[in-house]
Amino acid sequence: MASYELAPPEPAERDIKQVPAERGTRDAIRRLAREFDRSMDRSRLLRRTDIEQLSYSILNKLALPGCFLGFAMVTVSNVFWQRQFEAIPFARRLLLLPNCLRDRSACKGYFDHVGLHCAECGACAIGGLKHRADQLGYQVVVAEGTPAVIMKIMQGEADAIIGVACLDSLDKAFKHVIELGIPHVAVPLLRNGCVDTVTEIDQIQRFLVAERTGAAERTHTYVPLLRETVRIFDRRSILEMMAPYLQGDKRSGGTDPMTATEAIGADWLVAGGKRLRPFVAVAAYAAGKHGAAALVPDADVSGLIPPAMKKIGLAIEALHKASLIHDDIEDNDAFRYGKPTLHRQYGVGPALNVGDYLVGLGYRLVSGEADKLGADCVAGILANLSSAHVELCRGQGAELTWPTMEKKLRPIDALGIYALKTAPAFETALFAGLRAAGAKIDTTLLRRFSTCLGEGYQVLNDLADWRDDDRNKVTLGQDVLAQRPTILRAFAIEAGGAIRLAEIAGAQSEDAATVAAAKALYSALGVFYRAEALLEKLRSRADGIAGEINDAGLRDLLRFLVRIIL
Repeated sequence: MASYELAPPEPAERDIKQVPAERGTRDAIRRLAREFDRSMDRSRLLRRTDIEQLSYSILNKLALPGCFLGFAMVTVSNVFWQRQFEAIPFARRLLLLPNCLRDRSACKGYFDHVGLHCAECGACAIGGLKHRADQLGYQVVVAEGTPAVIMKIMQGEADAIIGVACLDSLDKAFKHVIELGIPHVAVPLLRNGCVDTVTEIDQIQRFLVAERTGAAERTHTYVPLLRETVRIFDRRSILEMMAPYLQGDKRSGGTDPMTATEAIGADWLVAGGKRLRPFVAVAAYAAGKHGAAALVPDADVSGLIPPAMKKIGLAIEALHKASLIHDDIEDNDAFRYGKPTLHRQYGVGPALNVGDYLVGLGYRLVSGEADKLGADCVAGILANLSSAHVELCRGQGAELTWPTMEKKLRPIDALGIYALKTAPAFETALFAGLRAAGAKIDTTLLRRFSTCLGEGYQVLNDLADWRDDDRNKVTLGQDVLAQRPTILRAFAIEAGGAIRLAEIAGAQSEDAATVAAAKALYSALGVFYRAEALLEKLRSRADGIAGEINDAGLRDLLRFLVRIIL
């Protein structure tokens, strides 16, 4: 849950996340859900709206209230995925349990950054479930949420998941699991509360041992392409691709002054990040060149994505990572990826130089593939990249200079900055992949889509600035402290909060007091609500633009990007 309130609480009649108390009612819902088994098209993901419709029909047939919709939706989803889940070997499955199943007063386990390490002391159900899962060969994670799980999926350590959680947590935690097309089944907790909860142990045990030897229909998924993108940024892979442009020994650390810049740059490329932009480029290539063949769960994407395309993906990330170094210096940020920023580690001068080096490296990586992709193709990609680079600098420049000028910030101004700062990066990644694939490109439509995606991404970041993130050591409300021209600030000014914002900025209070005052003002003026509404509008608009594309593979990719990025 965000630390700010996004919307008023829903009335009781809108509550859809209750689990039926009677076992007979739960079993009746399961029986009806299984009637849809043979009619489901499993080649593509079952969309949330489809799951809702099927679930409502189940509740109506059983004359059950809408408060059980969430449970029915989990049940329908289980039916959709169960065959594919059962076809995955035990050793490739993961069991995700909530730590709230433990007996807190008797638990002998301990926690680390991943979750609870169960001592199997017998004080609760977790130990027995973990023991049985271990016997079968499962990986087991006892934690709230899915960051560790998603990481294991992306690193190729697991291919299917059993999730146990309350309905609210399943809805939030499994969004990415669902969108990625990972075979999964879920068992809801019978009651909420996060302390000493209970669940249907027999249902978990039934899923644990279920297996299918025959081939199951496979749902298209972007997981193989995501994994291939992650592999590009393995240290060995990066150094191999950089090798033609390196001098001397590039071991981590930068201890040799003659090669320090290259070593630090390589380290920075390996460092954290979502790899969104290189994934967009790789996936666009796959969609343009191979279509649905690249989305088969067991597709050999390493053979479908040539080395030249991987270098373009690395180049796009190098340019992005360079912009982050410069951005951190300009904003005087202290942390990035949970560690001190490069200028805090090495000084402003060396950090600036590493950023400049990565810019040059990015362009050089692309130009070096002219013999593989053709001179015209590479020239087109370089022209598009350089245009995006110029637009980014214009947008960043507007963000940096706006607070120093006496110019009223309007929402359209903030969106204009976002369109310059972020949209071109997505546009050029899509363009690069499609151009390398030799696919037809509608540049006007690509720009319209990327503008909505980029603006939405920045609005999402603005809202994230008000959420606590201990893992990345982010200070709450950094944008307010820096007086950046965000959409939230623009909405506050438009709603008549300009004078109060000036008072808050001029009060010379402690950072925490400044942030608290700004948060109170934003809440009072309905700024967070407006930003969420705008984000939803941009999501809808981007999805609609994607729908205008005739090519089914590219259309599906763009809609997938809307769902996972926004």
